[in-house]
Parts: sequence; C-alpha cells; structure tokens
Amino acid sequence: MNKVYAAGYSSTHPADFVYDTPPGRFLLVMTHSPAVFRCGEALVQFPEDTAILYEPGENLYYRADGESYSDDWLYFSTTEKMILDFPCRNRPFPISEPEYCYNLQQLITWEYYSDKEGNEEILSDLVQILFSRLYDDSNVREVTSFSHALYALRKSIQMEPWREWSVKGMAERLNISSSYLQALYKQQFGISCMEDVINNRIKRARHQLAHTRKSSAEIALDCGYHTVEHFNRQFRKITGMSPLEYRKKVSAEEPQWPPELQNSPSSARMGSSPSLRT
Repeated sequence: MNKVYAAGYSSTHPADFVYDTPPGRFLLVMTHSPAVFRCGEALVQFPEDTAILYEPGENLYYRADGESYSDDWLYFSTTEKMILDFPCRNRPFPISEPEYCYNLQQLITWEYYSDKEGNEEILSDLVQILFSRLYDDSNVREVTSFSHALYALRKSIQMEPWREWSVKGMAERLNISSSYLQALYKQQFGISCMEDVINNRIKRARHQLAHTRKSSAEIALDCGYHTVEHFNRQFRKITGMSPLEYRKKVSAEEPQWPPELQNSPSSARMGSSPSLRT
C-alpha cells in the first residue's frame, strides 16, 4: 500500500531556491528545469526531466541551477516491495517518458486534493503505476551527459520507426561519432540502435497485421521498408514466421475488430497523446 501525505505538480520556485530538509518519509522529485543535486560530496548539475527518490532521513540537498526552478514532487510512505527495492535511491536518474510521468503526477495531485471518500486505494494504485514506469529508468548503470538525449532518441524511434534511421544520422543528432553512439546506446539499453529500429518496425507491423486489412506491401511501406522482400525477411527472422502466417495465427486466436475499425485510414501515424498539463 502507498499512502500519500502531500503532492504537487509544476511547482515553481525562484532562482535562489534550495531544499535541504531531510524527509521523514519517501520523497520523489521530478524536475521540469535544470537543477543541482548533491551526489556524495560533489554538487552536480542535471538537466530537466531528472528524477530522484529520497529515502526517509536521507541527508538531501538540491537547488535551482541559476534560473527559476520547477518540479513535481510526492511525499509518501509505502509497504510495496517494488518501491522499497527501487534500484536507484538517493541518486538522480533521467526520465525516459517525462510527459507520461508528469501527467500521472498531476492525476495523483488532483486525486489527493479531491477530498473524495475512499480514494486511498486509487492514490496507491496511481503511485504504483508511476513507479512501475520509472523502474526501468532507475536501472541505468551510469547517468552521463548523453543520457537524456539517448532517451529522447529512443522515444523518437519508438514513435516513428518508419523513418529513414541510420547510425550516422542518429550520431549527428547527438553530435557524436557513430562508434561512440553505438557504444553508449548498447550500454544504456542493452541493444544496438539499429536493432531497436528493426524491433519497433516489426512491432508496428505485427499490430497492423493483427488489426487491419492492409496488404504486406502496404504494411512494409508504412513501417519503413522499401521492398516487401526485405520486410518479409526481417519479419521472419524476428517472429519465426512470414507476415501471412502471422496474420493467420492471430486471426485464429484473437477476436476481430469491428469492420468500421478495421477500415480506419491505413496511413495514420502514431501521434503524441494530448497533454493533461496546464
């Protein structure tokens, strides 16, 4: 069970803001602006979209980084094993999906101040969902100056796998060499950047095979392949079956969508969801 004692989202503070009060309970901070955190004996600058989970009684210190400061924060207690065993505690880590996490924090804050009877379980569940999303981010072995840029790059790959991705183009985006990008990406995510592109293309293709009537050629083009032959080879390599075999398999296993949904526009791209933030 998670119990929330106080919460806030998009809290703003002046450029001289400093927080150094040891928390009596758990304190989660997610920044919307650059900040300085004490890491051991050193003060280290971190960009926006950084999170930190402070344990009760931790000797914390963080402040604004020379400009007005904004963050989300959550003051709570927990008996949940996942949070008690959270991989990264008292140490900043980058947030890979900041808008998702900030929207969740906004819902938590709204629910906390709603004064509704019996909302404790809802709050506990929302906190659990938030930490489930942050869990993989906190597993990062080492936060580097490129961590946030790598997360942003990976999010672009996941959202737009059909683009003309190349190692050279990705490296230019981060202004580093191709070999250094590949080393950093593999270290951060345990997979090469081009393998990630292929996996996300095939994931998109599997969804379209299961839920649309588009041909393999149409799906290949929509997923970034110039030829259906190349698409077929990569699809079989990852799934162990051809696109046609996969479509037959899922058709036999899953209920079909209504015809009006199956005939939705075939070229629609995934867009970002509406923001809840004001």
